[in-house]
Parts: sequence; structure tokens; C-alpha cells
Amino acid sequence: MTQKFHQRFNIEIPFEEAQRRFVNSVHNYMEFVFTDVGLGSSRFEIMRSVCSKLGIRYEGYKPAHELVGNDFVQNVHALESLYQQNGISQRVDKVVKEILNDSEVDLGIRWENGQFIRTGAPLLDEKVVNDVLGLMDTPHSKGVEQAFRAGLHLFLDSTNKPNLLSDVVNRMYEALEALGKIVCRNDKDLSANREALVSNLRLGNHYKMILKEYIEYANDLHRHAGDKGQAKPLPSRREVESFMYLTGIIIRMALKEET
Repeated sequence: MTQKFHQRFNIEIPFEEAQRRFVNSVHNYMEFVFTDVGLGSSRFEIMRSVCSKLGIRYEGYKPAHELVGNDFVQNVHALESLYQQNGISQRVDKVVKEILNDSEVDLGIRWENGQFIRTGAPLLDEKVVNDVLGLMDTPHSKGVEQAFRAGLHLFLDSTNKPNLLSDVVNRMYEALEALGKIVCRNDKDLSANREALVSNLRLGNHYKMILKEYIEYANDLHRHAGDKGQAKPLPSRREVESFMYLTGIIIRMALKEET
């Protein structure tokens, strides 16, 4: 395989610079996304919809890249929103793949079926993120899927906003709590369903302790005050990532049981 320019000339590209280049590439392509035959004046409706999904004010006289701005995560979100618009999904899909392929540095994200997923350990991502998302694609698992996907997106956003790490834990907890209600066929919270969930999944008693610690960890983060009234320190990224994977593992075991 032919090496990229920076590899052939032994140029080191810092991560922040790679993010900046990604954003510039998105901006360079963004206006051309609208050139597909048949779109016509609908480009204005498309950008209005994208701006609404991003929570920003639509100003029709501004070009798309000015509306979206230079924030890395905002541009990632904008590409997802563009993909969801009628008539341009294939064009956006091609553009995103080209931009990611051209990046000199692993940006910590990958493109899967019109969504960005934050990458971690490839094998874990395969089994407890991709596999789990596929298993949750059923009407009765909708609540579990929504909370789990929200947690994944927050984890991506936390790259630039570390204060969101606690919210990732909250969403993952909500996903497992929703799963517990499905498996145990009741409307109890996760603490009340802990032993029943383990029993219904036919897991060993050690999993009762694992789930007990899981619940205590999440509940501890809900208590915003630390010692002597001080703000509680944020959890580390690797702690939150492992919590996310553990959630996926338990959900996978449950849904595999059902299928």
C-alpha cells in the first residue's frame, strides 16, 4: 500500500492539527454535497434542518461552513445530520469515507451506517458496541437503544467537553435499567431488579456483586458534592469507557439469551 505524504516524509501530525484538518476538509466538501442533480432549491431546507438538529440559528445568507463553525464534534454531528436528509445520503457517505481515509491520524471515530462511533479497542467495539446496537434493533428494545446510543454520542462529545463524562455513565445506567425492566417484566429500578436480572440471565452469584458495584459507582456519580462540600472530581475517561463496555457486555448477554 502506498504510504501517505506525511509518512513518506516522516512528518508528525499532532492530534489537534489532524482534527483541524478534518474540519477544513468537511468545510471544503460541504457546499459540494448540495450539487447532486435534482436538489434545486431544497438545499436551503436541508441546511435549515441540519441547523435545527445542531441547535443553531439558521441564517440563509451564510454558507454552510460558517453556520456549522470550526468545532470538531459539531462538524461530526453536522455530517450525521446531512446524511439523514433525503437525496444526499450516498454523496455524504462517500465524502465521509474519503475524509476519514485521508486523515493522517486516527481521529478516534469511525463511520457506521450513517453514524459516527467513537473507537476504542477494536474487538470490544465489534462485540459490545456494534453487535449490541444490532441486537437492540427491535421495537421492544427501543428504550434501551436510545439510552445506549445517547451514551455513545456523549462519550464522543466528551473529547472536547470532559464534563460530559458523568452524563455518559448516567445514560449507560439508564440503558441497563431499561433492559432490567424488559427482562424482569416489571417497572422497578435497577437496584430493585439487580438479583432478579442476574437470576433471569442465569449468571453466577459473582455477577450480583459485579452489578452491585456497577450500581454503586453510578449512584456515587449522582451525588454532585464531594468531601466537605467540594465539587466531586470527574471520572477518568478510561473508567467511563470501561463502564460503557461493561454495560454493553451485560446487554449483549441478555439479548443473546432472548434470540
